[in-house]
This record gives sequence, C-alpha cells and structure tokens, in this order.
Amino acid sequence: MTANGRRLAGKNAVITGASGGIGRAASRLFCEQGASVLGADLAEGPGRELEAELKADGLDFSFVPVDVTSSSNVASFAAEVGSRFDGLDVLFNNAGVILGKPLCETTDEEWDHVIAVNLRGAFFVMRALVPLMQGRQGSIVNTSSGLGLVGEANLGAYCASKGGLVLLTKAAALELGPDIRVNALCPGVIDTPMPRRAMEGLPEQAASELLRSWEEMHVAGRLGRPEEVAAAALFLASDESSFVTGAAIPVDSGVTAR
Repeated sequence: MTANGRRLAGKNAVITGASGGIGRAASRLFCEQGASVLGADLAEGPGRELEAELKADGLDFSFVPVDVTSSSNVASFAAEVGSRFDGLDVLFNNAGVILGKPLCETTDEEWDHVIAVNLRGAFFVMRALVPLMQGRQGSIVNTSSGLGLVGEANLGAYCASKGGLVLLTKAAALELGPDIRVNALCPGVIDTPMPRRAMEGLPEQAASELLRSWEEMHVAGRLGRPEEVAAAALFLASDESSFVTGAAIPVDSGVTAR
C-alpha cells in the first residue's frame, strides 16, 4: 500500500466493459484508490452516465466508446490511451457477453460473436496496449469465468471463450513477465445484468428455479456482488500481488471447489 493509503496512487488504468456491473464497480474502486482511469465500452450511453457520476464525485475517470471486436477500433483506442497517459500501468480486460444455448442450436453468427468479444477482443486489447505498459511493472487482469475452468451444459460457446482466455492469460504471463504480470479472475454467478439476460425468454417459474439453483450452488447461498469481483481485481492490479502471475483465481464462493 502506498504512503497515502491508496493502493493505485499515481497509476494509469484502462478498464474495458466499464459500463457493466463489474466494470462499473471497478471503475469507481480503482479511481477511489488513486488511479486515473480510462473506461471503454460499446454501450456509450451508460458509459457517459458513469463518467458524469464519477467526475461529480471528484474522481479521475474518462470514457471512450470502443468496440473490442474491431482491431482497427482498438488500435485507435490505443492511440487515444497513449495521448492521454504517459504510459499504462493497469489493464482490466473486462468486456464480455454470454450465450445460453444448446450446442446444436448455436448459429455460426452466435458462436463467432461470443468468441469475438470474450476471447479475440481480449487479445486485440492486450496486443494494442502492451507496448504502453512495457518498462512500468504493469498488471493485466482478464475477466474469465468459473466456466473457463469447468464446463456447463448449454453454454458451450461461452465456456470455450472463457477457457481460451484462461490459457491466453497463462501464455501471456510467461511471455510478458517479469515486466508485466498477467492474471485472470474467474467469477461465479455475479448479480449483474449479464446473468439476467441469460434468463430472458424463460417462463417465470423456470427463471425463478434457475435463479434459485444459481444461488444454492454458491457456498454463500447467494449471487456474488460486482464489488466483490472488483476488490479481487484491485488486488491483482496493485503492487500487493507483485509475486502473482499466470494465475486463474476463482471468485465464486466455492463453485469450482466441488
């Protein structure tokens, strides 16, 4: 911890998926812990609202709309990061989507979209921003999932994308270290709009049963909170985790321990 008690004091950070539940919580927490944060998301409206909210609280946060599935868009974003910061210390690669659908009913387009956001997008962002992190003892945190460690029926595309991200994390940690640390978080079911979207179209009773099953599979007997994942991301982003790299850390109240 720094002398002023703020764990990211003086650091520059980028958070993708900043407008969503985990990204929103991390944006506030990283700023409160002293970082200058540039948030990126495809959802521009919520991103601008978050920017106004955090700036009103005196926090150093700016928003830029970015489509992580476009390499040219990400390259332009990297140029923007370079123009705003003298270098980058933290990348929280958090953009993601979910698809709950049986394997044989998943279309080419649905498969490609999930892989494009969750895996290829993370690769695009790392490739573009790593040059800004070199020589600064930086930290990359990738949001994978508990379903990047274990499988689940009717979530094949999602599991494939998140499992791929775990191994991309490990490979990057070996390649980029010791200068840059690279780790992955593997959350359980977190109470954000994402799992709610997975219940869309289900009858009310089926949706209720699915929600209850999600709650019961966690030792805590509830869904996780975005702030709990953000706190784990803060640890990995900070110098407190200086001896941690290549790890895939569950934040799942015991789901993957079963």
